[in-house]
Amino acid sequence: MNKNVVVIVGTKWGDEGKGKIAAHEAKDAKVVIRATGGNNAGHTIIYKGQKLPLHLVPGGITNPNTTCIIGPGVVIDLEVLLSEIELLKTCGIEDINSRLKISGRAHVILPYHKELDELYENLKEHPVGTTKRGIGPCYADKINRIGIRIYDTLLSPNKLEEKISEAVKIHNQEFKNNNMEYAIVDSKTLAKQYTEYGKLLKDYITDVNPIISKAIENNDKIVVEGAQAFRLDLDHGDYPMVTSSNPVVSGTLCGSALPPQALNVVIGVDKAYNSRVGNGPFPTELPASIDKNGNVIENAKPKEGDIIRELGHEYGTTTKRPRRCGWLDCPILRSAKFTSGIDYLCLNHLDTLGQIGLKLGYVKVCTSYKYKGQIINYYPDDINLTNEIPEPIYETLNGGWTIDSFCKTYEELPELAKRFIEIIEQASGIPVKYLGTGPENDDLIIRDNI
Repeated sequence: MNKNVVVIVGTKWGDEGKGKIAAHEAKDAKVVIRATGGNNAGHTIIYKGQKLPLHLVPGGITNPNTTCIIGPGVVIDLEVLLSEIELLKTCGIEDINSRLKISGRAHVILPYHKELDELYENLKEHPVGTTKRGIGPCYADKINRIGIRIYDTLLSPNKLEEKISEAVKIHNQEFKNNNMEYAIVDSKTLAKQYTEYGKLLKDYITDVNPIISKAIENNDKIVVEGAQAFRLDLDHGDYPMVTSSNPVVSGTLCGSALPPQALNVVIGVDKAYNSRVGNGPFPTELPASIDKNGNVIENAKPKEGDIIRELGHEYGTTTKRPRRCGWLDCPILRSAKFTSGIDYLCLNHLDTLGQIGLKLGYVKVCTSYKYKGQIINYYPDDINLTNEIPEPIYETLNGGWTIDSFCKTYEELPELAKRFIEIIEQASGIPVKYLGTGPENDDLIIRDNI
């Protein structure tokens, strides 16, 4: 089988800047696929100087010769999808009607999923910190085999009503029991609304397998734009503080309808410092002036985490929530390497970290942990049992750096920045092939000798 599939995955908790390397790899791709998650993820693409925030449509849509697929593993908010399509058309993206394909097997996020998301979060003593966009409840319905698929929106309103009525029997009871009568589902009205959406999307909905099979047979390049990241994976992440899908490489291939034999290379993406939105363990997190609800405390004296957040503009693409910030964690990178089979690393915000170092007077990188009295170089999976967060062991570099616009090669980087990269490669075991040195997609150094 021809091996020409490139998978791009996050190595931590998302927000690593996957869009930058995805845009680079998609330039010569025949097919670009979005595989998992929903509009709880997001990235911004640059098209003719315009910043376009996308949550469902693959960023490769800006390439006129690329077919873009929303795969069967994605859960889709149809209102969000339609608004993205309209935005892209307004901005002059060519041939969207013929180049965007939506798997009919993908599942639909319905309004009651969002109500359930908020209800479940409110009932939990320790909420996950979801985006409340209905992602988890939609996946739960999928697992319970009562989900509504994209294909179902092409049915008659009566047939779709039957499916929705079956799906919401338990949900309506949950709404009644929690004094949420306003959320009780009117299946007939909802079916009528979503069959109208089906009419609008009919030309995009298809069986994506023949498209993918043909691309593999022709040895066409296929790029998979991963969503979320390793530590948010349902099986391999910080359960229960995870997403509701499998954004590691194996899950991404499954959600794309791609065979593992076609995989050529996996690019893991990380930032030169780390951040996290929502709750869950974060070994290298730094003190910050954020309250228990995740809001910035006004007029508080800036702490290390605040300085990183402000210099890195660390606010959620989708939620706008301030992100928790800390130093880069190599043990997690090393674990991600083996779980996702990462071949190369794309390290973004190298320029930002340099500015952080100039502001603080130092830069740190976690190279190992102290855990249960031992020194380890991987992320342990029993911290819920031990109730012990691994203690980071840092290597410290004095000062920071500035990366000028003329810097286009690894050799031209400041010596301290190169030393930082060497530490990461040694501690994680992953070669750093791509370096993000600025906000634009083209602010990317590629080490061709790796």
